Amino acid sequence: MKKPDRLFLGLLIIQAGVNLVGALGPELGFDALWYHLSEAQLFLQRGSIAPIPGNLLYWSGLPRLGELIYMFLPGKLVHWAFGLLGAYFVFRLGGMAASLLWYSTLLVGWLSTSAYVDLIATAFLLGAVLYQQKTRIIFLILAGASKLHALVYGLAITLVPWAILGYLPFMVINWQSTANPVYPFGLGLGLEGDWFFNGFWFWLSRPIRLFFDPAFRVGPLILLVWLLKPKFSKTLVLSLIIWFLMPGTDFGRFALFPLALMAASVSVKSKVAIGLVLLQAGLGIGGRAWANFKYLEPDKTKFLCEHLKFDFGDFYDCDGWFKANIKPTDKMLIYDIHNLYYVDFPFDHESWKDPATYYTHILVGEGGPEFDLPLIYQNPLTRVRLYLNEAE
Repeated sequence: MKKPDRLFLGLLIIQAGVNLVGALGPELGFDALWYHLSEAQLFLQRGSIAPIPGNLLYWSGLPRLGELIYMFLPGKLVHWAFGLLGAYFVFRLGGMAASLLWYSTLLVGWLSTSAYVDLIATAFLLGAVLYQQKTRIIFLILAGASKLHALVYGLAITLVPWAILGYLPFMVINWQSTANPVYPFGLGLGLEGDWFFNGFWFWLSRPIRLFFDPAFRVGPLILLVWLLKPKFSKTLVLSLIIWFLMPGTDFGRFALFPLALMAASVSVKSKVAIGLVLLQAGLGIGGRAWANFKYLEPDKTKFLCEHLKFDFGDFYDCDGWFKANIKPTDKMLIYDIHNLYYVDFPFDHESWKDPATYYTHILVGEGGPEFDLPLIYQNPLTRVRLYLNEAE
């Protein structure tokens, strides 16, 4: 191994270790708390992977291989591992410097500390680029089973839409349980408006924002290294076009695959290129280390109660009242709490409540309805109210 590659490998290992600190900590990511992890819990509890009814967990009808994995394995560690798998595939495609260039972006660092599914789908797509024939088909099917965007990205790799086979089993389940194979689309939930979520001009300016807007967590260095000796391939060009035509939500996450291909096509032979890669690694390691410092707090309750966004729909039993007072035979009906992952007692959400079920308590988040029932608990930190639903 050449001396620069040994340095790049060492920095990759350091970045992976820094990311691991965050992956071992409690989950804070909004989408993970909203649906990736919550769906995995509810699938297990229900003994079914059919879409969860209502207008809260509507994404449960999308490809959900990641959530199936999270049913049995720790989600954050799984996602962290797939980040490393993606970095390995970039290495196979473009070398050690390319792998470091992609893996040390703040985008990959952040996702490596969360239980999202973007790194899972991206790793499978990169595997499909790297391998041929039957192995490529398998990777495309797995990608399509992980994230809807992979269905389109797969067409940048091969025009045969193999990825749809990964979505197909979930479409059948959706059809059997909801009569809508592409649930939740077509339900009038306004999902089509996501295309210009931040407005048309924001959507149109995303190719610039991807590298120069800090909210995208990418930065310009990966672009600068590529521009030193730009190299185009059909897959890279098509994937960039596909990304541009996608909905304008979620900032840089949806661009992980073309960014990986861009990194894999760089030439890192000049001192300038090496310097830019090292600068990227320094920023990635330093930025993620600073962000992950909070995860060193050993008290999980203290950590979550300091960092969860209770004003944005998170929930946690900060003072232990629910653990001490709610029995396993109780059943809670929840209003206006958006992210349910840390709910640790039997419950239904208002969006899928059962009229035939007697709920012993009604838990209401900030801004939720008031009830003419005994108010037995409230917490100004977590912004919840709890009512005792007196027997009829």
